[in-house]
Amino acid sequence: MLFQQLPRSAAVLDMSIDLLIHPFDSPGAAGWTGYGGHLTPEQEQVLTGGPSPAPAGPLLPPTAEDVPLLDALAEDGRASHTQLAGLTGWSKGRVARRLEALESSGTLSYDIDLLPERLGYHLNATLWLRVAPAHLERTGQEIARHEEVAFAGATSGDHNVLAIVTCRDAEAFYRYLTTRLAAVPGVDAYGVSIRVRRLKQAASLIAHGRLVHPAPG
Repeated sequence: MLFQQLPRSAAVLDMSIDLLIHPFDSPGAAGWTGYGGHLTPEQEQVLTGGPSPAPAGPLLPPTAEDVPLLDALAEDGRASHTQLAGLTGWSKGRVARRLEALESSGTLSYDIDLLPERLGYHLNATLWLRVAPAHLERTGQEIARHEEVAFAGATSGDHNVLAIVTCRDAEAFYRYLTTRLAAVPGVDAYGVSIRVRRLKQAASLIAHGRLVHPAPG
């Protein structure tokens, strides 16, 4: 698409492409939240039931028969076994057994996708940082742990680290730049790209202030 459709669009005047070389930390490790406070370990235990069990074995590759099941879960990850059975044409027992196999092997996992704007976080920016090679790993990992940072990774191009930052407003973003980011060693320079309007987040499209599942095809 990038090399075939975009160059033929008269509205596209220029584009640049960089490679994501390495993501820092694991997804969700920064603990970004928009609820305005922090849960205690005891509160997290009540909500989550404790740490997720480690996968019981090697990854179990999905088969063609799993496609209806996975499509149904992509539409609604909270669907019950009864609902999944109706959508796939399987029995409830078969749904339960297949989910258990995929989940226990680590092939199937669940996550929550929500709009930060719904929680009062209206500024979304991309930071392009220039970091000295000797500090790249340490600096990238430290930035990834900032609560304001949803993602950080090492990239190719003029800047070798990018960070996706979410803040309530411009003033909160300024405080982040001049306090937490300013205290990180190894950052020689940075640039800022503000997202005026987001059209997609993770696997969902954004329409009228809501996350919607992309239409098939």
